[in-house]
Amino acid sequence: MYLNSTLNTLDNIFQLIMLVIVFLVIMVVAYFVTRWIGNMGNGQMNNKNIKVIEGCRVGQNKFVEIVKVGGRYFVLGIGKDEVSCLGEVKEEELVITEDTVKPLPDFNHILTKMKEKTFPTKKNNK
Repeated sequence: MYLNSTLNTLDNIFQLIMLVIVFLVIMVVAYFVTRWIGNMGNGQMNNKNIKVIEGCRVGQNKFVEIVKVGGRYFVLGIGKDEVSCLGEVKEEELVITEDTVKPLPDFNHILTKMKEKTFPTKKNNK
């Protein structure tokens, strides 16, 4: 009787260890697949010839955006089902600052900001 319960306990411990190992393997695979997919998206968004300079919402599902294609600037009207070229703008007519053209923030920066909002650090008030 005692031998049977000891084997049963060892079997349960072995199953628990195997479950933890499988869980860790799944987490590692998910981590690397997520990074791979994220890098694919960065490669697609990192265009050399097309850049969105500025955009403005003018209605529900309607936007006006200034896009640089090559060396020329175009004003595009973007609706739910269509994109229209509203005209071309000369570079000297635009006010382009570093704030206007900025890359998307990386995930680590966004995660850090969300952690600070969700779990604020306690400061000593002396």
